[in-house]
Amino acid sequence: MSDRRHEWISKRAYAIWEEQGRPHGRENEHWRQAVAERDALERTQASIDGREVLVKFRPKPPRPELPSQDWIDPSTKVG
Repeated sequence: MSDRRHEWISKRAYAIWEEQGRPHGRENEHWRQAVAERDALERTQASIDGREVLVKFRPKPPRPELPSQDWIDPSTKVG
């Protein structure tokens, strides 16, 4: 795990702990939640201002099939 990733997860887990009233004994739960949030962030690409979020792994729309070369009659000229 990179230092930046670890630091982000650590800070986020701490923030979650504080948000939940600093409960005792739930460190692993907070850590797992922070890891899941970081993973979700890494799968997205957000704009600088954060208003637009694009999913990196969005399936690409199917491309229309082109007619096969056999379908085109070279003796027919268009235009």
